[in-house]
Parts: sequence; C-alpha cells; structure tokens
Amino acid sequence: MGMITDTSSVSAAGLSLPSSSASTTGATDAIAAAKAGKSSSANLDKNAFLKLLAAQAKSQDPMNPTDSTAQIAQLAQFSSLEQMSNVATSVGNMSTQLAAGNATSLIGHKVTYKGADGNDVSGTVSKVTLASSGALVTVGDVDGIPASSLTTVQ
Repeated sequence: MGMITDTSSVSAAGLSLPSSSASTTGATDAIAAAKAGKSSSANLDKNAFLKLLAAQAKSQDPMNPTDSTAQIAQLAQFSSLEQMSNVATSVGNMSTQLAAGNATSLIGHKVTYKGADGNDVSGTVSKVTLASSGALVTVGDVDGIPASSLTTVQ
C-alpha cells in the first residue's frame, strides 16, 4: 500500500497511512471523495475511512508491501470508531427514553410555569406529549407547555 502522497486529510482524521514517493490515482480519488461534502477534513466518517483503506490496498506496491502491523492498527482504529459511534447512538436513545419517562411521571402532579403574560400559572398536568423538540405538557386546558419551562413540581 503506502502510495498516497497527500495524507493531510488522513492524518487530520487521526489515521496514519504509510508514506511512499509514488502516488496513485485511486488513492488520490479516495481522498478527494472523502473530502467531498465535508466542511473539515477531521469529519471523515467510517465510509470514507473504508474507501481510503480499500484504495490503499489496491495501490499497494507488490515489491514493497505494507507492514501488516500498520494494517492491523488501522483496522483497530476503525473498530474503535465504530464502537464509539454505537455508544453515542445508544446514549442518545437512553437519553430520549429517560426524558420520556421523566415527563410522563408529571401526570397528576401540580406544577407551576410562567404564562404568556409573565405571571406564574399553576395547575395539574393531565397529559404529556412527546415531540421532537422535547416533552410538552397539558396543564389544565393549556396544551403545548414545554416541560423544561416548569418552575415547580409538587
């Protein structure tokens, strides 16, 4: 492998590619494809990483093959990236579920919030609606009050 001469976008993403004086169109195209549509080269995703890895494998000089430890290190980096992505997704899902559980526990409780006129309004939560913007509660006859705007819960 080791045929890529412009490794600035790769090293900015925390990846390391063996260096060589030769350059290949496939590897250069992979770097260009990885940069396409990105505002920063540090935002390479796992698909771009795989494209770079595949281009690197295709461009390998058979007379001077890449050290297998470098390939293993790159695969380990990819595996770590994939696992961090999975953890972030799981934490996001847990956060959403926790917020939903907390909001539904407000049903039947007396709450206070600031009304449109700036005065405190109190009432009992009768309904919770889970929206993409967060939990919305119904207090008395007033719908759509963000749960985050409640000042007291009794």
